[in-house]
Amino acid sequence: MTCIEEAKKDLRANARPELTNYLDSIDEYDTVILAYPNYWGTFPMAVATFLERYDFTGKTILPLCTNEGSGMGHSEKDIANTAKGATVKRGLAITGCRAAQSKADVQKWFAENGIA
Repeated sequence: MTCIEEAKKDLRANARPELTNYLDSIDEYDTVILAYPNYWGTFPMAVATFLERYDFTGKTILPLCTNEGSGMGHSEKDIANTAKGATVKRGLAITGCRAAQSKADVQKWFAENGIA
C-alpha cells in the first residue's frame, strides 16, 4: 500500500522523482522493453523521469505492465506522449497475482514482436 499511495501522490503532483542510477546512453538499443506496475491507470512517475531523460527518436518501446485489473490503462498513450520520437507497440498487461505463471504469455508477446 505504501507504493500505491506514493504513486498516487507523485501522479497528482506530476512529479519527476530522481532515479538512483542512469544509463550513460540508450544509443545502442533499437528496442526498449519498458516494464512497470500500472498505478492509477498509467506508469509511475519515475518512469516519466526515465523517458524524458533520453532521446527515443527511431526507437521502439514495448510496454509491459503488471496490474490488478486495469490492464494497460492509458499507459501506452502516456508513453507515446512522453518518449518523443518513439514507436510504441501494443503492450502486454499481466495481472500481478498471475505474474509467476506468465512466462508463456511473455514468450508469445516477444515472438509477436520479433524478439527471440
